[in-house]
Amino acid sequence: MSKDADSRVSDAAVLVPVDASDPAEPLPGIVELLGPHRVFVLGYYPVPDQSSTDQLRKQFGEEATAAVERIADRFAEKGADVDSTVVFTHGRSKTIEKVAAKQEVDAVLTAGSIEGDLDSVLVPLRGDQNLENIVGFVETLMRETDASATFLNVADSDDEASRGELIVRGACDRLEEGGVDAERLGWRQEEGSPGDTIVSVADEYDLLIVGETEPSLRERLLGAVANRVIDDTPRPVLIVRN
Repeated sequence: MSKDADSRVSDAAVLVPVDASDPAEPLPGIVELLGPHRVFVLGYYPVPDQSSTDQLRKQFGEEATAAVERIADRFAEKGADVDSTVVFTHGRSKTIEKVAAKQEVDAVLTAGSIEGDLDSVLVPLRGDQNLENIVGFVETLMRETDASATFLNVADSDDEASRGELIVRGACDRLEEGGVDAERLGWRQEEGSPGDTIVSVADEYDLLIVGETEPSLRERLLGAVANRVIDDTPRPVLIVRN
C-alpha cells in the first residue's frame, strides 16, 4: 500500500523483526498502534553456524516468505504502508542493525506480550542523549492512538532528581503543545538503579519506548545496560534509533 492510498500513514517508520522459522501472529494492540505508520517486517531465519544459508533458503524460503507476508498483511489491513523481506542469517542482531539502517527506520520493535488492549505506554528518560528523537517519536504515536503515556525518570541523587524532573515535565509540555490531551500524559520519578527500577515498573504498562544510546543497535541488542530492560520485562519494547 502506498502512502497516497491512505492519507493517515505518517512519516514514522518502524522495523518489526519476526523469527521466520517460527513466526507468531503480531499482537493486536501493536497492529493497532502501528497501523497509521510505515512498517517494515523483517523475517530473519536463524541459520546454525555449520549450515549453509543457501541450502536452508532453498528448503524453507518459500514457506518463510509466505508466513512473513501474512504478518505484513495484518498491518496493511490497519492502513500501514508495509514492506517485508526474509533474510537467512547467521547473525540475527547484525541483520536487524543492517536492515534498520538501510530502511532508515525510526524505531525497532522487540517481542513481548500485552494483556488486553494497548492502553498505556511507559517512556523512561534519563538525559539529553537521543531525547529529541524519543519525545518526537512518542508524539507521533500519540496522535494516532488513545493510549496514555507516562514519562519516567530514575534518579540516584538530588542533582539528578532535579534535572530529571525538568526532563519529564518538559516532555509532557511538548506533547501537550503538540495537541495531545493533557489527561493522556503523565510523569513519575523514582529512586534507585535505572535498570532494576524500570523493570519493576514496566509491568504496570503495556508497552515501553526506550532510546538507543549505544553506538550501534547491534551493541544495544547484545548486552548494553538498557538491554537489561528488554531482556527482563515481558512487555514489548520500541527502541527509538539515535
